[in-house]
Amino acid sequence: MVVCHGGPGVPSDYLFPLIEPLQRPVIFFDQLGCGRSDRPSPEIVEYSIAAAVQDLIEVIDAFVADGLIPRQEGRPAYHLYGQSFGGILAFEALTTGRGLPVPRSLTLSNVPSSVPMLLEDVEALLADLGGDGARFDATHVCRTTPRPPALLAAYAPGHPGNHWRGVDVIADWCASERGLGSLTLPVLLVAGEHDFVTLRSMQGWQKLAQLRCVVIPGAAHHALLEMPEAYGACIEGFLQEYEG
Repeated sequence: MVVCHGGPGVPSDYLFPLIEPLQRPVIFFDQLGCGRSDRPSPEIVEYSIAAAVQDLIEVIDAFVADGLIPRQEGRPAYHLYGQSFGGILAFEALTTGRGLPVPRSLTLSNVPSSVPMLLEDVEALLADLGGDGARFDATHVCRTTPRPPALLAAYAPGHPGNHWRGVDVIADWCASERGLGSLTLPVLLVAGEHDFVTLRSMQGWQKLAQLRCVVIPGAAHHALLEMPEAYGACIEGFLQEYEG
């Protein structure tokens, strides 16, 4: 499974716990500018969804060429997973016609189909909490205390991105009607009961041809870290349905 992290610009460390419940190799893709990837200046390299899509395609092509992603019946045998912004990246890579090898399935975890709608809902949720950012974080971002080590590692000094980071840089993104209509592979949509990425902001995904939606009770945006057993079983069970 190839894993795309969120942010933009929050590296893969917080998703490393996926390794334990998944019965398969996992490849983590750190987007340019954060984590273990290079950090070229924006004057040298473009930072955008389109540029990140091209990077992802080149990385997957390289793994296929090297045999680290195997071929079965003439096609690369892998699954694609995106959490938060990583799901937007995965969706764009599959629907913008740039040649990504088609995976056997796509998992969209805590991913809005409309960022403008998401920002409206975040504003409303924050208002309900009296504008208290700390309470918002503890209620809608990660409900586990103390913070899981994997999440702390992702935000360790110098690890997140500096050049292109946060929801503001994708504030006008919405899943295109053309893209939603063209994606026919099996898709698992995972949501957290208390996630700031609300079901309303995910409603566009309902237009996908093969969609299954699972809501993790008691979880927020980091459902993997909050409810690891339920989350892991959900993902692995779905992947096993599309192994061959």
